[in-house]
Amino acid sequence: MIKELIESSEFKKLEQDYKFLSRAREQLYKLENEPYVILDCETTGLEAATSEIIEIAALKVEKGDIQSVFNKLIKPKNPLPPEIIRLTNITPEFLMDAPPLSEVISPLLQFIGNTALVMHNADFDLSFINYHIFQPRKKELGNSTICTLKAARFLLPNLQSHKLVNLAQYFGIPARNSHRALGDAETTLALWYKLIPLLREKEIYSKEDLRKIPR
Repeated sequence: MIKELIESSEFKKLEQDYKFLSRAREQLYKLENEPYVILDCETTGLEAATSEIIEIAALKVEKGDIQSVFNKLIKPKNPLPPEIIRLTNITPEFLMDAPPLSEVISPLLQFIGNTALVMHNADFDLSFINYHIFQPRKKELGNSTICTLKAARFLLPNLQSHKLVNLAQYFGIPARNSHRALGDAETTLALWYKLIPLLREKEIYSKEDLRKIPR
């Protein structure tokens, strides 16, 4: 209802004379205009306490456009499991000259800053980020976080699978380099901007409104 009103020709005519009405449009399209960092990690397993991060990618985005890219391979302390090599195509040779995580943390945190983070299956990535990056430093991640998996489950409950590759297929998004951090971050970015119009239909217009999505 609000969307139809603001996009009507009558509203646009009034907006020319009453500039304060532009604030309503800005609120409606707030999610599109917010700055984000799209973040993805590749790991050696499913449990943060027993697995390691081997790749991190982050995309700094403003109004849907990528402003800068952070992408680092990370040398683990332990050998790569064969199933991870098969899944990611990251081999020990790829990581031979990669830095340890300790050398990646500072530039990563500088890149992220205080910007809102968008992740697919945020709970998974956050478990690794908190365990390996923040807990050893006795700090906490202060950024607000948005989970495209949670949003997709809320908006598209009838889909059989809400995996990133399946959602990409549903929306016609080219999912290149799946199970690599940069490829998945790019797919997550495209997915997020597909979900925003569907969120508006549920009267979710801002990061604060995202709290309406049930866990």
